[in-house]
Amino acid sequence: VKAASVCGSDLHAYQFKPGYQTPEETAIPVVLGHEWSGVIVDTGEAVRGWQPGDRVMGESVQYCGRCRLCLQGRRNICERFILIGRHIDGAMAQYFRAKVQYLHRVPEGLSFEEASTAQPLSVSFHAVVDNCVIQPGDVVVVFGPGVIGLGAAQVARLKGASQVVVVGVARDRKVRLPRAEELGFVAVDGERSDIRRVLADFTGGRKADVVIEASGDHRSILDGLAVTARGGRMTVIGISAEPAPVFFTPVVRNEIQIHTTFNGTWTNYEQALQLMARGRVNMKPLLALEPLADAVRVFEAAIECELIKPVLIP
Repeated sequence: VKAASVCGSDLHAYQFKPGYQTPEETAIPVVLGHEWSGVIVDTGEAVRGWQPGDRVMGESVQYCGRCRLCLQGRRNICERFILIGRHIDGAMAQYFRAKVQYLHRVPEGLSFEEASTAQPLSVSFHAVVDNCVIQPGDVVVVFGPGVIGLGAAQVARLKGASQVVVVGVARDRKVRLPRAEELGFVAVDGERSDIRRVLADFTGGRKADVVIEASGDHRSILDGLAVTARGGRMTVIGISAEPAPVFFTPVVRNEIQIHTTFNGTWTNYEQALQLMARGRVNMKPLLALEPLADAVRVFEAAIECELIKPVLIP
């Protein structure tokens, strides 16, 4: 392993939050880490097409390949999926045993640190391109300035969005919202500003054609619907620990489409790697490289939102 990125779900497991406490949810003890890259050091006898020295990264979910969803090509939501770093040991270690069907080659010129973020970027790509139709000129609002939200914002810009507004909260003021501005987006502190008013000022009175919820905060679903235009679309990526009480009458009357999205497909991983390799999406400003030996300190800093995307280096 050359690099292992820290995901929000790793932080939740570390904090032993609901959803991570039973044997069905998390096989404890377990080595965390499902976002990784590295170099092959050895292969099994039956492996073909891969050899020691190959630069690779791997997918975060293992699928059965036999259920109805896998047979439909929707392996990202396999009915019997296994999460790396949750159900089996992950890659926050010096070595990791991977199955070849989940490997992707790291393009030349792309660092291991960037390659380890192909997993969250594949999630962003799947959400924006596969599940959310963005038309040239659309106004897009992204809730959640984490790595998935800022990845989604960059992909939305590539798809032709005329304006992308990124919304955060108090914990995002120090690092995340300033980084969103550095990437060229309008950054809004949703706890200090009226999102609807700020959006109207930047768009000439328009609401959002597309809202992407990537924060995992159930309140952002309500705030997002409030700024979605009539006939607009909302895509929900974030996984919330609390229910969102949505009053659907205005949603129905305004014909707002709500989509959900989970994980990324094999193709999305390839697309994510190529976007970074060609410089079309820039993940470098989001990364904080830290020694694996300092993982506890890094996790605590990430929980306080002092870091956007910690990358542990063995």
